[in-house]
Amino acid sequence: MTLCRGIVITVILSACSGVLAQQSDPSIVPLIDVPLIDVPLIDVPLTEHGYPDLQGLWTNPSQTPLERPVHLGTTQGYSEAQAQSLVDRAQILDRARVAALDPHRSAPVTGGIIDQQADGNYEIMPTEIARVRGEYRTSFIIDPVDGRMPILPGSRDIYSEWREQGFGRFDGPEMRGALERCLSPGTQVPLLGTFGGVGTGNPGGDNPVRNIQIVQNKNYVVILGEYFSMVRIIRLSDEHSNYPGDKWMGDSIAYYQGNSLIIHSNNFRREQSTGILRSSSAFELSEEYT
Repeated sequence: MTLCRGIVITVILSACSGVLAQQSDPSIVPLIDVPLIDVPLIDVPLTEHGYPDLQGLWTNPSQTPLERPVHLGTTQGYSEAQAQSLVDRAQILDRARVAALDPHRSAPVTGGIIDQQADGNYEIMPTEIARVRGEYRTSFIIDPVDGRMPILPGSRDIYSEWREQGFGRFDGPEMRGALERCLSPGTQVPLLGTFGGVGTGNPGGDNPVRNIQIVQNKNYVVILGEYFSMVRIIRLSDEHSNYPGDKWMGDSIAYYQGNSLIIHSNNFRREQSTGILRSSSAFELSEEYT
């Protein structure tokens, strides 16, 4: 039996009021291309309901960041030699990360900072560079051409607004981010919220963020994330619900188009704005799983 051996997620972020800047062409919004495995789609199997079968366990095993490092400008891809150099460096860092500690090491410096590196020492850190259609990508964002989020100058999310009202970062739990409070797995964009990336001491980020399972039936698609055991229950529908409140990961609906699953999400909680992706109550997300 010939199976679908890999899928690609294309993510489009609708411009967010007060956060993402509209560009000269209002139809252009940030475009993110994420390979879950860089192999061609062949003879896509169907579910018993006639939908393209996307079910299975999927991951994003790379150290490629969401946004392109500023010094790379409009360079969308690395050469093979450049990509291999980054992989080699990451593997050196990874070997050092898992090495045994020196039992005779000195005590931490008084008043020094003790990081959370031990939290990541038991995880497998991806070290590869994402390869999409044969190109080693410098970032997952490919439009705008600088690979960066088009943030509106002077934009503010809910945390910025609260700080302007005089609240400090430690004035109550509400001032801390949703990830720190274990309320959500972090970023609104699936598979892309990583702790680290190219050029950091933690090259591959936090591995569980990248692992998902897709399950399909006649009326729903379920995407289960390993991190936080986050479950997205997505209705096959063309209308969003009239639920009066906003939700973590938003309200999602979907439909099939050819061999693709198209998902649209809105009504995200404002508190889900993150350092990875600042957003507002106007944030909307479109995903295409192919």
